[in-house]
Amino acid sequence: MAAFEGAAEPSKAIESGYYVQAPVNLLVDDISARVALRPFSSHLLIGGIGSGKTTQLLVACQKINEIEDIHAIYIDISLYTDISKISIGVLTAIVGLELAKLMQDSKDKSILANIKLIRDLAYGYECYDYNIDVYPSSIKIEGILPKKSQGYGINIYLVNAVRDLAKAASLKYGNIVFIFDGLDRLDDTETFIRIVSSDAKAISSMGIGLVLVGPLTAIYIDYREKIEKTLDYFYYQPFFDVDNDANAYKFFEKIIHNRSSENFIEASAIKALIHFSGGVLRDFINLIQISIEEAYLSGNDNVIANHVLSAVDSFSRQQLLGISDNELKIIEQTMNTENFIPRTNEDLRLLVRRIILEYRYPKLRHSVHPAIRTVIENNADKSIVS
Repeated sequence: MAAFEGAAEPSKAIESGYYVQAPVNLLVDDISARVALRPFSSHLLIGGIGSGKTTQLLVACQKINEIEDIHAIYIDISLYTDISKISIGVLTAIVGLELAKLMQDSKDKSILANIKLIRDLAYGYECYDYNIDVYPSSIKIEGILPKKSQGYGINIYLVNAVRDLAKAASLKYGNIVFIFDGLDRLDDTETFIRIVSSDAKAISSMGIGLVLVGPLTAIYIDYREKIEKTLDYFYYQPFFDVDNDANAYKFFEKIIHNRSSENFIEASAIKALIHFSGGVLRDFINLIQISIEEAYLSGNDNVIANHVLSAVDSFSRQQLLGISDNELKIIEQTMNTENFIPRTNEDLRLLVRRIILEYRYPKLRHSVHPAIRTVIENNADKSIVS
């Protein structure tokens, strides 16, 4: 169960030796190679939730840190702030705080002054009003990180302090590269665009390399041209077409063999798990975990195909919660025609929720998630929409 823990951090999976290299030209190789050539370049990684982006970023960070004179820092933004409340200036503040950690042992007074200023602006600070008769009054100045800040500009004092600190850090550590993970969970695409147009631009202007993860909807809206003008490189992480790509199928098969004892999951169950995952790594791990629970509760020592089918039913019904009648019509139409062109907000919502999956290799196609397809087909005459 521990080996297939769906909520486990990808970093722990890598440390435990569970990492399996994907069968295609890895994005981590492209990103690390381009950073080696252009350490100050900026990169955007887009892909569906559960497609393996975090693992790719963690491995990319390791590869970049193997390059001489480059220091890469991986950041999970959610550890600093509520992503749903993120605003302009937050990424710049995080960069400043991370650089402050690197330079906190410095004896240089100007560096220490910049560290204090960055921390004050990020977390807030107290000042005193001495224009009163008796006792000075304490006033709390809110920081950038605790809550959503107003306006569209970045505090100029913050930018200047971070720029000075970046210069000092680069002398000690070499070229600095920040890898930001978590913005793919941002529902408001316009906020993401503003962050790219402000923070990403400001950070790059400081001579800092930058790798960002963005929401899937960013490639389907009118802002894509603006993103491509602001950032140097654009990558898309698709799902794996395990039904049409033999190498992708073997990749998923190897993940199971790498994490479980021999014959613990029967061959027919492995085949079912790979198919019903739809090539979505997160769903694959979750289905395995649920199947193991089904086997345990039924008193079996091995996972068989029937356990997988029970897991598929449970997983799919949960995924379909909240689906509207109109969205169900889109799903059924896609099932019948295999034709899907994302245009409306409802179309995009189905993509983001991984109900309709997009594949790019061996050919571009869209398909209803096979686990969800099975539940809909088996309940054609029943109401499954909640």
